[in-house]
Amino acid sequence: MKPGITVLTILRRVSPSGMSRLIDIHVIVDNEPLRFTWTAARALGLTYDRRREALRIDGCGLDVGFDVTYRLSSLLHGDGYALKHRWL
Repeated sequence: MKPGITVLTILRRVSPSGMSRLIDIHVIVDNEPLRFTWTAARALGLTYDRRREALRIDGCGLDVGFDVTYRLSSLLHGDGYALKHRWL
């Protein structure tokens, strides 16, 4: 992923307790959406929920889409703000 690309996140589910969220991650490549969820989970060492096919983030009180984008950006570019984030 090049710096400046926008990471698109979709909230798929919030647990009944509100303590975890499942999200999908996409990027646009050659004007086509590319699902990046499993790859991001592996790269960041996060849990991938195979049954619901989404990335699981535990905790509350944070913007999980921004958090994942920031972590990816830090891992890939050494700068947490090199990638942009947008919710769908």
